[in-house]
Amino acid sequence: MDKKDPPFGEFDRSIFGAMRVDPKAYKRIYNTSFYERTKYAIAGLLFMLRRERSIRNVLKVGLVVFALGFWLRIDTLHAAILVFAFGWTWTVETMNSAVEAVVDMFTQEFHPMAKVAKDVAASATFIASMTSIVLVLLLIGIPLLEKLNIL
Repeated sequence: MDKKDPPFGEFDRSIFGAMRVDPKAYKRIYNTSFYERTKYAIAGLLFMLRRERSIRNVLKVGLVVFALGFWLRIDTLHAAILVFAFGWTWTVETMNSAVEAVVDMFTQEFHPMAKVAKDVAASATFIASMTSIVLVLLLIGIPLLEKLNIL
């Protein structure tokens, strides 16, 4: 514990309070190497691919969208926007799963605040997914309709 840390149970509520906390003092395991951090990140990704249907659905849709983008020869900027949109959706999906895992770890019984935590995390996933859908419709849908001579 740093000399500036308040006694256990007391918190520095100032604007600088969080930056004075040494996170190493509260961790049981501290990953020091890039290899270890990467290993755990890949383990989380593999968990998501195996256990979370939603992330597999995002992967499937992403592959179809990128194949269409390649076929339609969309420009580099539009491709980059789509990569960002799908990456953001994946990121939010993983955070949603992490929130759900932590809530489940702490309570197996119904609790109103557990519901709030899960619902709010799910809403973030919903917002990211809807944003990605709009971007796909704008960046792929219009060129696709033009290529099919519908527009």
